[in-house]
Amino acid sequence: MKRKIPFYIIVAGLGLTFIVSTILLFSKEDISIAYLTTNSEHEKIPFLEYITSEEKAKLTENVGNFYFHQIDEKNTIFKKIKKIGSNQFVLLVEIKDQYYVYFINDNGEIKNKVFIDSGNVKLNDLVINNDNFTFVGQKNGKPYVLNTSKSGSMNWSNILNYQGIFNTIKSTSNGYLVAGQISVNNNVQAYLSLLNQKGDRIWENTFGRENEEKIVDVIVNSNNIIAVGTSNSNIEKQYNLLFLEYSKEGSLIFYDEYGNTVYNEYPKSVASDNQGNIYIGGYASSLNEKEWKSFFMKVSNSIKNNNLLDVEFFEILSIKPLSRIEELKVVDNTVVIAGVCVEQWPNYDVFLEVTNLNGIVLEQKIYGREDQELVYSFEISDEGEIIGVGQINNSENEIYPLLFKTDSNYRIPGLEKP
Repeated sequence: MKRKIPFYIIVAGLGLTFIVSTILLFSKEDISIAYLTTNSEHEKIPFLEYITSEEKAKLTENVGNFYFHQIDEKNTIFKKIKKIGSNQFVLLVEIKDQYYVYFINDNGEIKNKVFIDSGNVKLNDLVINNDNFTFVGQKNGKPYVLNTSKSGSMNWSNILNYQGIFNTIKSTSNGYLVAGQISVNNNVQAYLSLLNQKGDRIWENTFGRENEEKIVDVIVNSNNIIAVGTSNSNIEKQYNLLFLEYSKEGSLIFYDEYGNTVYNEYPKSVASDNQGNIYIGGYASSLNEKEWKSFFMKVSNSIKNNNLLDVEFFEILSIKPLSRIEELKVVDNTVVIAGVCVEQWPNYDVFLEVTNLNGIVLEQKIYGREDQELVYSFEISDEGEIIGVGQINNSENEIYPLLFKTDSNYRIPGLEKP
């Protein structure tokens, strides 16, 4: 025979359930919102004093072991992230025509903001050396290098006397390697230069043909310098991947183009492993630029075979109908790749892919909500988590910065998409 539950117990149980449900309803954190807001004493001081202040201020909440956040700073873009210490990072931040660096830790806490430059300026990349920052980009339409202290005070700057832009910078044992493009007599040429610690030019090299050549990224290996970019100085006038090998003294050793006759190829990032093999990521677009897919390729450490680029593999990644690699890094015996993809226009999502050194996919993740989420740069924490930065465009065409972190298995629970 079944036992009957006394009526007073039923009433008590229903009352307890109502109370607990009410508490949970009003205390539950909505992962679909997750906005971060500024709450500091800096809000009470004049803006010009605030942006030049070196005082540390906790400007975000501790957001835990993984997160995917829209920072509540309208018209702001997080362009680059660089690791500067044990789980300490610096961000290159663009706010309309102003540039800052933000100091953060791996928990997403913004510790300090430092004003760098403003006006007719575009900053694309930075390196950190001896507690100084060196930035590259463009000022008044010309290639620009700026060196500052960590507090933002200028040490020195250089402007190249050509129209053009610097896209990337790398530290070397005796200075800085800067690269991009310049315009000479309306001819766009790839440009590479080594500067000493004071910004003086040690050597420079330009590479130009009948149309347009650009360098977008470089790496410095033990025996050479590798630069990748684009060229359309070919019969088809299509944009192909441009591969340039230089000596450490700046002499051009080898160059080649690589591409498909039905696509334009746009590299975005290059890295190398301990054996000197080279990995390049970017995207290939249809000739009308309406379709684009990520490509990932490996060049052997011999660089060339029969005077042609020695490509071990060139893969078009099957992520979503549209995708684009923004950055890749070699980590131990893997390649970590970050980019954006689109299932249904215009909903951009962030993707991560991890492969072995032969291009075999080990892991792939896609993260996003219903807005446009774009990643531009990432770093890896001491625990192997991915910390990425970029921007979010919402349904009202408002721009906010994106800051996210995965766990060590590349997961962001609640934000993953198939």
